[in-house]
Amino acid sequence: MKADVFYSTALGRFLFKVLQKLGLLKLASWFLCTKASRQLIPGYIRKYDIDMKPFEGQAYASFAEFFSRKRDSTYYVIDPYVLISPCDGLLSVYPVTENLTIPMKGSVYALSDLVPDPKIAELFQNGLCLVFRLEASDYHHFCCFDDGLLVETKHIPGQLHSVQPIAHHHAPVFRLNRRWWSILETVHFGTVVQVEVGAMLVGGVSFSIENGWVNRGEELGCFELAGSTIILILSSDVRSRLLLNTSTAPAIDGKTEMRVHMGSAIGVLKDEE
Repeated sequence: MKADVFYSTALGRFLFKVLQKLGLLKLASWFLCTKASRQLIPGYIRKYDIDMKPFEGQAYASFAEFFSRKRDSTYYVIDPYVLISPCDGLLSVYPVTENLTIPMKGSVYALSDLVPDPKIAELFQNGLCLVFRLEASDYHHFCCFDDGLLVETKHIPGQLHSVQPIAHHHAPVFRLNRRWWSILETVHFGTVVQVEVGAMLVGGVSFSIENGWVNRGEELGCFELAGSTIILILSSDVRSRLLLNTSTAPAIDGKTEMRVHMGSAIGVLKDEE
């Protein structure tokens, strides 16, 4: 679904609110879980030029099942000091300053909008905020980027807005959208906050694990039905030691997005001095 239908005009934004109140978005989500929705799959593959080779032999009972399809195997860089991408998507990087604001196509977001616990948010001052925006054509499973303990995951109910850029001109999307945030105590990257943000039509996130020990490259879960966003917030200590791989990660200014793939190298930790 194209976000500009609802966000580019006042009428469109009004219609979006009406659809929400009438429950028609929930009806659309229901339809995408039915057998009849399978007819949408071939056109979707053509439209987004999706490579289906990793999924050969798979059959889908609905469009929703197709959307959350799973690869038979996952590639990831084994070196534990290499920071890997937790998902496929478009990556932008922001410094966490005392008055952090993340400009997102006309709106701005503070760390408190993403992590509503001020004590935890304070731990990441002078750190890094990595934003991975998944497009509709991306693989929507995500993995753990390091060995460590998944301490807890908290759910924040919210509205489901699109994460496409046009939406950010008219609504503080990350503040309003349904999201989950987790605390990970990792072996090589210290304490990290990971946030999963839902989008239009996304009913939720299906978690493979909600707490306990996780291994590097292990699947943590997947999004359902539409484009979504994952955010990693790293500490100042990690920022001071992390050398971003400029061939796959953008500069620390949040002005550009670069294509990354789940398990690929984003940066590497240099030795402590």
